[in-house]
Amino acid sequence: MMTLDDFNGAVVVMAHPDDEVLWASSILASAKKIIICYNEAPNSGDISQGRRTVFQDFPLKTVVDLAITESNTYQTTNWRKPEETVYGIRCDRNSDAYAKNFDLLTAALEAHLEAGDIVVTHNPWGEYGHEEHVQVFRAVSHIKRQRDFRLFVSSYVSDRVLNFMERNTPRLGAPSAFMPTDKALGARLMQHYQAHNCWTWEDGYTWPDYECFYEVTDPDGPLRPDERTMASLPVNVIFLDEQTLVWSRVLRNMRRRIGTMIHRLLRPAHHQPKHKTREA
Repeated sequence: MMTLDDFNGAVVVMAHPDDEVLWASSILASAKKIIICYNEAPNSGDISQGRRTVFQDFPLKTVVDLAITESNTYQTTNWRKPEETVYGIRCDRNSDAYAKNFDLLTAALEAHLEAGDIVVTHNPWGEYGHEEHVQVFRAVSHIKRQRDFRLFVSSYVSDRVLNFMERNTPRLGAPSAFMPTDKALGARLMQHYQAHNCWTWEDGYTWPDYECFYEVTDPDGPLRPDERTMASLPVNVIFLDEQTLVWSRVLRNMRRRIGTMIHRLLRPAHHQPKHKTREA
């Protein structure tokens, strides 16, 4: 069983700024490298502005920002009947940008993932059902086919994707030991992100006492049948939809759709920064 000491020098690969501390706080302080994949958020000017400066004085000096622009695909998947794709998961909006980002992501990550690494990333269900989290998992899994490193994923899941998590259990090995979350580091990074106006989780978030990680034994293995799916695994559950009023969920979706429409009118092109990661 993997213990905290076994994760010393791990490479942590996460989608967005603040994902690293939400899903892997227990191993951040001892990580060899923390890779953040996406930066600019097309549907939020404030978050984009904050993310442009957040790493200049970041408390952890092991962070690498790939600075890929988000594809703006969050909440576009039917999680009752999700469809996996080469690029991650089927999205009902901005699928072309999503596919393009997969190619950018795999090319950029190849410069940072080496044989023999312990790599920790998002799980196949994207923690709470985030399409770009799933894409990062798929990109890391793709590179693993060519390089001999061990791949681990977080143990977080929300009510929104609980069934999809259960269907993914054949792909996972045994969990690691339960490791205490680093609440002090969590609070410090949360305050840093808030100071830059790019903390995307709830204010005053309290970390669970423990978390664990699952080794991925077969990232492309068959899913469990959808019927009678039931698993018994230690996970940290996040409640999103079941405790949210229906009208609140509808309003949230309407706001996001309106924001997307405005963004398309004001900025139709999906620009990407030039990367130099292959030369690093």
